[in-house]
Amino acid sequence: MELYYYTSTDTMRYILEKGDIFATNIRYMNDSEEYTNGLEELFRLAGNEELVNKWLNERGRNDIGTEDIKQTFTEENLEKCRRNMDYYSISFCQKNDLLSQWAIYAKESGVSIKMNFENDSYHFYTDSEEKGEKSQWELAPEKVLYFTRDSMEDEKDEYERQAFLILDKLYARDFKDQTEGKDEVWRYVSTFVKRYDFYQEAESRLVFQPTQTAYYPRVQYRMDQKVLKPYLDMICKDGWPIWEIMIGPGFNQQVVYNSVEHFLNHVEIKVGIRDTEDYLKRIEEYWKPYADELKGIKIYDDLQRHIMDAKTANMRLKAAQIAFDELMQQVCNFIHEDDGCSEGLKKYIKRHRFMDKGIVLSSSSIPFIY
Repeated sequence: MELYYYTSTDTMRYILEKGDIFATNIRYMNDSEEYTNGLEELFRLAGNEELVNKWLNERGRNDIGTEDIKQTFTEENLEKCRRNMDYYSISFCQKNDLLSQWAIYAKESGVSIKMNFENDSYHFYTDSEEKGEKSQWELAPEKVLYFTRDSMEDEKDEYERQAFLILDKLYARDFKDQTEGKDEVWRYVSTFVKRYDFYQEAESRLVFQPTQTAYYPRVQYRMDQKVLKPYLDMICKDGWPIWEIMIGPGFNQQVVYNSVEHFLNHVEIKVGIRDTEDYLKRIEEYWKPYADELKGIKIYDDLQRHIMDAKTANMRLKAAQIAFDELMQQVCNFIHEDDGCSEGLKKYIKRHRFMDKGIVLSSSSIPFIY
């Protein structure tokens, strides 16, 4: 799953040098009503007996009935859930080079950090309140579901589709007891339900539940527009899986691009390159859009042969980075100088620079808008 984290260049520097990202308490996110909206929409959904029965029939669920659901989704439990908002979230976008995300989160000449979450789960941790211990989670980003009854009156099919996805989450088949602990599931699923009006954001989230760890995490605070926002300093074991950094639109875009290139060349950074095989996979992915055009060109075919040899020889990561940095530069030089290569390919290597640390550095194609 390819996701994009829009932010400032300074925050990017922090992430790459320190290896951590702030997970903000969901009560203090940009839209403070997001969480309560989810709670209330799920409460409405549970009371829609006709739709719930349709879900039960289509999913073949004879292990639970509408009365079981009503037992959980009561006014009393809704009020309890409203008071318990102890969740921390990191938001990503499913789309790259999206104008609205540049404007809101990255501002002028910020960055979009592409992360490739390939595994079913990742190991995250932060300091706990218990000295010497870590709070730990095993999870992966999940898509936000855009679901608001009042905003979807003309989108009945989409409302039903999203409703079924939500009920699937609430009553997963591997959850043995369908009533015990359901309040907690209700609260957790609500963190992934957002107003339908924002569906174009295409958001995914990592959501951390402090109560789901052996040691309660140490909460820190940062100032944002005069508000002290609680957050957790989250580290991804083996590094966040960063594959690309795109410089956003702005009058000084080229200067920012040059500065980030200089930074990547001179600073030791923490990124999620697991091993040599992962590094070589990034190289192959870099050339993928133009692989058909390049096939048959000797210098490119030589590069592919070296990749296969490196995999067979189990080359060490540092040695691979040194060797392939030179090989990649040779291929790019050839493309730049050869009249037989298409303009599209020439523009591609000009706008997408593969750095020796396995990160592609690129720039937004959106014109300066600020």
